[in-house]
Amino acid sequence: MENFLYVDTETTGLDPCRDELLSVSVLDNDNRVLFHSYIKPRHRRKWRDAQKIHGITPEQVKHAPTYTMVKKYLADIFRNRKIVMYNAAFDTDFLAESLTDCDSIYCCMLEFAEYNGEWNDYYNDWKWIKLAEAVKKVSPQFTFCAHDSLEDCKATREIWHFLKNRKNTTTETEEKKSM
Repeated sequence: MENFLYVDTETTGLDPCRDELLSVSVLDNDNRVLFHSYIKPRHRRKWRDAQKIHGITPEQVKHAPTYTMVKKYLADIFRNRKIVMYNAAFDTDFLAESLTDCDSIYCCMLEFAEYNGEWNDYYNDWKWIKLAEAVKKVSPQFTFCAHDSLEDCKATREIWHFLKNRKNTTTETEEKKSM
């Protein structure tokens, strides 16, 4: 399997024009942690709604580095690498400055939605599935703490490996049938 990096963030909210990063994690294909840190927002001081979801408090990020302090380091990690994210459109909005020199970005959520095969007539596209539900479908024994950036990287890696192994198996089977 190709050597992918799995990336996830936690933020103060959903609007990349107003909200900021609170946590960033990067995991490699061998499950090694390449980066995992809280991030101190420069402007936001409270994020009650987001805090209810991921549990990150202002106190926890009080002494953390800002994104400005780590963005070049992240860019070095991402340079010429294939990046996998669950809901890549969301995370790339917050990490855009660090992703400019990556090789490519893959959205595990979109690939899983297609694999899952449930159509959404309203959006005229495959139905998006939450990370916790998707990982449970592909690996029922896998346990993780959702909405923790490092744990979400591990779950994304689990789903991506399932999808890629399934594609490889399907391709090999099709090749044998055609012989």
